[in-house]
Amino acid sequence: AKYGPAGSTKEVAAATNAAAPQKKTLVGVDVYLDWTKGKPDDLGAALATLGGDRARLQAVFNRGTVVWPNGLPETFCTDHWRARYLAKDGGTFDHGDVLELLRRIDQAGYDFIKTEHLYNFDGLPGYSAGPAS
Repeated sequence: AKYGPAGSTKEVAAATNAAAPQKKTLVGVDVYLDWTKGKPDDLGAALATLGGDRARLQAVFNRGTVVWPNGLPETFCTDHWRARYLAKDGGTFDHGDVLELLRRIDQAGYDFIKTEHLYNFDGLPGYSAGPAS
C-alpha cells in the first residue's frame, strides 16, 4: 500500500528491503514428545535407534536442560521432551527425511506433539546451540 501524510493526495512508495536473500538449508529437526514412561537415559537410548540412515540424535532436553546424553540423574523432568536430530555427517535434510523420522518415532509408540525444523542461513545456524557433539 502507498500512504502519505493525513489529508495528502500524494502517493508515497513503500520501502523495500535491498538485502540479498540468504541460502536456507534444512539440517535437522527438534521433535517434541509427550512421554512419562521412564528415565531420560531410557528415552535417549530408544530415540537414538530411530534416526535411520540420515539422522542422528544429538540430545534430549527437558525444560531446556540437556538430560541425554550425560544428563544428571537428579534433574527434575516433566512429560514434555525435546529430541534434537541433526543430519548425519554435517549433511542436509529434506522434508521427506523429517516425515520418515516422524513415521519411525510414531511406529515405536512415541507421541510426538510438535516439530521445529532447524535451518542454516548462509551456512550459519538459525537455531539455538545444543550440547557439543
